[in-house]
Amino acid sequence: MVGRDNAHIPKESWPSFTWYLIEFAIVFAVANLIAFQLIPVIDEMIGEKNLLLCEQVSWLSKCGPSEEKMSDTGLLNWIWWSIVGGVFIGWYLIIRGFILKKPILGNRFSE
Repeated sequence: MVGRDNAHIPKESWPSFTWYLIEFAIVFAVANLIAFQLIPVIDEMIGEKNLLLCEQVSWLSKCGPSEEKMSDTGLLNWIWWSIVGGVFIGWYLIIRGFILKKPILGNRFSE
């Protein structure tokens, strides 16, 4: 009895670029999670402008809004995306390129 060739085979019908899209989404989510966890620590180390004009010692503040500690959001934004970019470089170039020896968006069907 001859079998039919119209059976659904997921490997042949699933578009291969979606695996790259899923991998990108996972790496992007992990990179943003790492940056989200590191930014408060970095903000305490270098991000605050401490003018030493007024220091709040209790819940009652005698400081004006311009005298309180403020974070430099522009600097933190650059640091955030630098962390995300560092994770991408680490994953795609170092881990995937050198350790796993998988080409980035390479053709799987070339011999």
